[in-house]
Amino acid sequence: MTSLVRSSNLEAYEALTRSIGVDPVVEMMRFSLPVEALQNEETFIPFIGFIRLLEHTALAGSCPDFGLRLAQRQGTGSAGPLLILMRHAATLKEALLTGARHLFVLSPNYLFSMVPVHADHNLVDLTIDIDIPQVRLRPQTIEHSLGYMTQLVRLVSQGQARPLLAMLPHTRKGALKSYTEVLGCPSRFDAPVAAIRMAAKDLELPLPDRNPLLQRMALSYIEEHFGAPDKLFSDQVRLLARRFLNTGAVSQRDIANALAVHPKTLQRRLLAEGQVFNDILDEVRSDRFRELIAQHTVPSVAQIAQLLGYSEQAALTRSCRRWFGQTPTALRRQHATESASAGVH
Repeated sequence: MTSLVRSSNLEAYEALTRSIGVDPVVEMMRFSLPVEALQNEETFIPFIGFIRLLEHTALAGSCPDFGLRLAQRQGTGSAGPLLILMRHAATLKEALLTGARHLFVLSPNYLFSMVPVHADHNLVDLTIDIDIPQVRLRPQTIEHSLGYMTQLVRLVSQGQARPLLAMLPHTRKGALKSYTEVLGCPSRFDAPVAAIRMAAKDLELPLPDRNPLLQRMALSYIEEHFGAPDKLFSDQVRLLARRFLNTGAVSQRDIANALAVHPKTLQRRLLAEGQVFNDILDEVRSDRFRELIAQHTVPSVAQIAQLLGYSEQAALTRSCRRWFGQTPTALRRQHATESASAGVH
């Protein structure tokens, strides 16, 4: 099934693209995206096309911070009923959880979660990802998503909640001041996940616009016009396993607690879909390992083991031999050689 994203994500795209000397119509046609989507925010377009559109536009216009600029120009208007649903919640935590449950209004392929910071329980990471494994190169879309999420938190909390750190899973693309201006906090690059870190206490902030009636009206509108996505239970487990990898909490019980189900219920629901928790976790670790050794600055083997939730480096070595027939050290060396041959520095 084709992955789709709401065309409201193109709000301000045309004006911004023209401002950097690029023809937005040509760019849209290049990736077989309907040009009328620039004017109609209520349609859906292929998500893969949208990702490639942002990447190519940034390249064509020599604008490495294109995704950030687009988020800044858009504000939070493109959220529509989702914004209403969130801003009338009782607390920021309720707003974020409600927004996460209904993020399919923008696209079912956006994945959001709140993950406590393992090293400091006074902090929490608001993570965002895009569930489209066919396209790995997507820094512009990730930066656009983080910029949008940051502005959404500011608006819903009316400036009470402020990000402390932005984490991006790729090397810096634009000027550092662009990240500071749009995200409003320091940035860390080549991070394990795309996330905004904030104080956990901010999640309990009461929202000034609390209005249960307007929230129910927004919810009714969403249910009537968008329905709800059909998402496998195993997909939810896979997402949380990926999110919790570097917290050290990746047991079946930990994931069950995050989903508010008993571990036996989790096991039973996975079996109904022909899945087993340990196999899902193993697959997530293998995929994450590939991503880590492909980073511009590859972590050490010890760091990789920690990021994958292993208690000891030897466990990572055994897994790598099973996945790839080589040790993690050999794989790091092989990747470094291939990158050097390809001219990657």
